[in-house]
Amino acid sequence: MSTKKRILFFTKDLNRTGAEIILFNIVESLDRSKFDIGIVLMQQGGELVPNLPQDVKLFYLESTFNIFDKIRFHLGEDVMLNRLKKIENEFKSDIWYINTITNAGVLKYSNHFSTYKFLHIHENLFGIGHLSLTDTEIILNQVDHYIACSDIIYNQLKSITQKPCTTVTSCIDKNYIDSCLFNLPERPKNKIKIIGSGTICQVKGVEIFVEISKFFDPTKYEFVWIGNWSKTGYSEVLRRNINSIKNPAIEIKNNLSPLEYIQEINSADLFLSCSREESMGLVMMEAIYCGVPVLATDSGGSSLIINDQNGRICFDLRPEILANEVLNLIKAQNQFDKNVMKESIEKYNIQVELKKLENILSQKSSVT
Repeated sequence: MSTKKRILFFTKDLNRTGAEIILFNIVESLDRSKFDIGIVLMQQGGELVPNLPQDVKLFYLESTFNIFDKIRFHLGEDVMLNRLKKIENEFKSDIWYINTITNAGVLKYSNHFSTYKFLHIHENLFGIGHLSLTDTEIILNQVDHYIACSDIIYNQLKSITQKPCTTVTSCIDKNYIDSCLFNLPERPKNKIKIIGSGTICQVKGVEIFVEISKFFDPTKYEFVWIGNWSKTGYSEVLRRNINSIKNPAIEIKNNLSPLEYIQEINSADLFLSCSREESMGLVMMEAIYCGVPVLATDSGGSSLIINDQNGRICFDLRPEILANEVLNLIKAQNQFDKNVMKESIEKYNIQVELKKLENILSQKSSVT
């Protein structure tokens, strides 16, 4: 009989966002002599799905309901619970590992299964006002062990729960970045390029990024935001705002491959983070490793990464103030040494963090 632990990961879609990349790295790194791995995706079509190791068992937890599902629901059947039971009957997990609070809704069904439950929190706990009291209580009561993506989140958790909590610091894969940039020829530059990155949403402050771009001559500067449009009113309003700009200096780039993404970040003269809140900030770390100075708002996570060796933090969200800081940092660009920038984030080691998590998972088994 196999002594390997069976871990079922729950995540949104495995698109190229910070939390999804971290999960992908976890799945890829776990010792297969100790673990069998399954992943439950809430949505199909993730960019990283084709790159999953072949031994990973992939499931989809359909969240839409056809007419027959609705009839069964009105007859008293819990359709979502039965979908989870079908997955569990096939995989027979010992551990549930839920990635982000966004996907923690499955916890309401967890009492039906004898599994040990981890929740990996990437979100600022004081930024989850959209959750109901009931959903929040489920998160606080049904989880067995919390994984915090940074010390900021760990400290928040320790103030509200006595349950086990471990910091597994979110880190970038430096070896992968090196491979993307190996023998990369220098691109000719006609303009000064300022790049931002992340899902297009209010938390990332993309509208601030757009407003900053309006202060710059589009013949001399280009502002590039790398990220997918969210299916929200925010995205639609922002899209129309951008379309109304005459001779815009800004361009939105999406659907880049992981290789294209890293090479685009590397091409920047400055990385600009306008986030209202960050629990860590992997995109800033990627830019620093590429030797691109960072100007960041005071988002929380930026204070863990940004220092005089790699950029600057601005404590003012007004676009005109940030635009002036962009100019100041571009003028000071030659003061940043690329090797020193890399050393400034040397303590963030993905291999060390992944090994720490593997040791924790090895000690846990299903509950009875």
